[in-house]
Amino acid sequence: DFFKEWIKKLVDKIETVEHEKKLLQQKVDQLDAEIRRLKCLPAKPVFSTSDKTSDLDKEDKSSDSEKEKKPNPGKGKPRRKKKDLKIDVTKKVAVNTSELDATFEYKGTRKVVVQEILFQRNNIAFELEKFYSQEHGKTVEADLPVGYEGGYFGPNLTAFILCSYYEGDVTIKKIYRVLKAIGIKISLKQINRIINNRPDKLKNELEDARVAGIEKAGYQQIDDTHAKVMEAESAVIIVTCNPYFTKLMTTTSKSRYEAVLALAGGNKAPLYKINDQTILVAIGSKKSLVMQVVLEKWKGDKVYSEDEVEELLNHEDFKQFKELTLRDIKTAMLVGAFYDGHLGVTGEGLVSDDAGQFNNIYDVHSLCWPHEMRHYKEFTPVSEHHQNLLQAFFTEVKFMYRTLKDWIQHRRPEVREEIFKWFNTFFKAETGYKLLDDRKAMSFKKIDKLLAPLWTDVKLPLTNNESERDIRGKVVKRKISFFDQTWEGAWARDLYISLKQTCYKNGVSFFSFLVDRKTQACAIPQLAEIIKGSCPQH
Repeated sequence: DFFKEWIKKLVDKIETVEHEKKLLQQKVDQLDAEIRRLKCLPAKPVFSTSDKTSDLDKEDKSSDSEKEKKPNPGKGKPRRKKKDLKIDVTKKVAVNTSELDATFEYKGTRKVVVQEILFQRNNIAFELEKFYSQEHGKTVEADLPVGYEGGYFGPNLTAFILCSYYEGDVTIKKIYRVLKAIGIKISLKQINRIINNRPDKLKNELEDARVAGIEKAGYQQIDDTHAKVMEAESAVIIVTCNPYFTKLMTTTSKSRYEAVLALAGGNKAPLYKINDQTILVAIGSKKSLVMQVVLEKWKGDKVYSEDEVEELLNHEDFKQFKELTLRDIKTAMLVGAFYDGHLGVTGEGLVSDDAGQFNNIYDVHSLCWPHEMRHYKEFTPVSEHHQNLLQAFFTEVKFMYRTLKDWIQHRRPEVREEIFKWFNTFFKAETGYKLLDDRKAMSFKKIDKLLAPLWTDVKLPLTNNESERDIRGKVVKRKISFFDQTWEGAWARDLYISLKQTCYKNGVSFFSFLVDRKTQACAIPQLAEIIKGSCPQH
């Protein structure tokens, strides 16, 4: 027994050293990449030899692909790809009569569908009528049609530029060359002005769609990633979404303050309140009795504006706190106002990864299971016994993950109890593999978030994949253009990529949407109406 225990400790030590070595190597690689960046040297190519995708990610991808698969009508039979094509023009083609004689009998027609596009210059010269009254000393002239105001570029041309840039990821110079090739006279600056224009009507429609999407799904998802804006030392892209809407916001930091503003829509004036949630957030990390006493004294129903909260924090009661602490109190007050619904429709639940800035904003907060499992994917056990233990762990989790997904759809009470009992037992049980047991203990502390779908009637997803997919468009654009030169450019990308994703989720053509809004044809209903289901998808 002594030697068994000694060997077990030795193996655990080896595993720990190997794991720490791997983490240190990753740190060295990061520092090396940073040094090369500061020296303006090209980055070293990274060739990944291991699969970092968690089993749960693969599970979701495979299930999604299975849903999207259409049954094969029969072996060897071609798929009818043109079955649902909309026909714009029908042309009847006559037979060459020289090949016919009196023996031929008419048998109707055979339809052949060919996809075609009209891509050509279509310059329009509007002749505007003018009338002059000598008596009134006044000239009256006809107005240009809606969408053609300004007399420079029509709605189809501007929609093409916006779609090429935001949906096709085509650069400004490439757009310029394509337009020049068909005879459009336009400059790079004019293209830049078009892609950076942010009409208030589009911003308001996106906000209405966001509210309608939250009301229908009952929850939001959130994620963030770094951005590059030339005017700022640091920038961050925050995405909030669900299956009905996408909303991007570029800001300056990954803080709880900015996360709350993003969850509130990103375009509202912040409001502040001191309530129980404020106190919970403020003293969550500091555990300051003095702060708690002060906040309890000021707790009430009053909602503060930006100026009023600055005046409050200059009060004698708050002067004893440092500037950093006052900033935390202000953030906690913003959370308090958000929690009580003063910042608009926010939904009942939140889905995110395990980033600390997303905590204590919602009562119902669900963590992404694949993100949690990726911690376990970092393990590279040396001994075969530990490898088997890790594989058994993933097999068990994958089975219960499927069970949890099934429960979300069917809501059987006995399955709910089974999942809860399994989680309590499985993540507490020790395997003898120290790194695995320590990680399981950390996961067990997140039971309220990993099992959040069990505590609410809202059908919360088990992954944060929706937000990761939605933020990908902005990341791709960042890789192509490297950075935004101005905040106006960054915010324009936020608007149009958000609209593009929201249109896609609701079955609306982004190009048709832009033309319709420019011409005010109203052929496509408001996105909020489509989400609510009051209007059919276009």
